[in-house]
Amino acid sequence: MKKNLLLFGIFFVPLNLFSQVGIQTPTPQKTLHVNGSLQVVNEVNVGGNATTAGSAGTSGQILTSQGAGAAPAWQTLNTVSGSVNSAMYVQGTTEATISSGSTADVPGVTLTATVPAGRTQTFLFTIIGYAVESNGTSAQGVFSLLQNGTKISSAYASKAGVFPNSSQGSMGTTSVTVNIPQLNNNYTFNTASLPAYSLGGLASMPVPVTFLKSVTLPAGTYTFNVQYSAWAGSAKVNFKPTTYSGYNNDTECMLTKMTVLIYNN
Repeated sequence: MKKNLLLFGIFFVPLNLFSQVGIQTPTPQKTLHVNGSLQVVNEVNVGGNATTAGSAGTSGQILTSQGAGAAPAWQTLNTVSGSVNSAMYVQGTTEATISSGSTADVPGVTLTATVPAGRTQTFLFTIIGYAVESNGTSAQGVFSLLQNGTKISSAYASKAGVFPNSSQGSMGTTSVTVNIPQLNNNYTFNTASLPAYSLGGLASMPVPVTFLKSVTLPAGTYTFNVQYSAWAGSAKVNFKPTTYSGYNNDTECMLTKMTVLIYNN
């Protein structure tokens, strides 16, 4: 009975007393100080004022501190500072040829993202690209990442006309005479024991490029895209290697790709 009367008295103390109440503590540090466990059977409301109830949040939200002197706030997990807000991925679509000395967008490698009002977010990009031309010549150029039309990062890419290999055979039975003036003599070699080489190789092989970029941005909407600039020799992007020996109908293997992880700050 004493406990019931005590609790009844605590919760009906006039608000204009502005006193601090301690439960199981004689020295309360806050308006209500509970030295023990707390069980909440229903909702927890935060914020509000004398005329408006605080928010109970929505299903799946978590309660986060807003610092000293401010009410905590309900937030969805993907808005908490330090967490990954979202992940985005795009890849190239149609094949395009960029002639030597020109620059063009890589078809399909464009994405748009929005940073919410009142926040900043960090974007971490990973980009991989191939530039190739099936003409057996070498080429070089640059893949670039653009933000709202302005370049923010780039990486050099190249393509070798031929990657040679060799096959060893026999030169047959013959002889070669070599004069060595320093020794004032002629020397004859039996070349049957010497190997012979024939050159072959793989033509129009691109050297893939992968590059990273990180940017921190305030609230707003941003469009990012990838371009290719052909320095020397024309090049194809989003190339489908149908003429390559052993091609197995893999149409995705040389597409330009871009991934971005968006972190909350």
